[in-house]
Amino acid sequence: MTEPLSASDAAALAHDPDDAVREALSTNPAAPADALALLADDPSPAIRANLLVHPNAPADLRYQVHAGLRADAAAGDREAENALAWLRYDRSGRNACDRPA
Repeated sequence: MTEPLSASDAAALAHDPDDAVREALSTNPAAPADALALLADDPSPAIRANLLVHPNAPADLRYQVHAGLRADAAAGDREAENALAWLRYDRSGRNACDRPA
């Protein structure tokens, strides 16, 4: 069982300079929606993509993050393109090692 995070602890983690800490928060099922919202503008596309499949991320946050990733990918950001590709694989039940049918 995952312990709930306090709002102040989660906010501190969302502002941590270490990408690994913010990534761990973005996948933590105990992360509150307020802390996830702080990650919506994270510089790492992978962290933002994690919000799209997080059970505590509200629909409007998921929409905002997805729109931002699509805009970044359209502008040539390869990391954003890769994050969106990961999302397509994740939601299709395949993984990045599977070949498309």
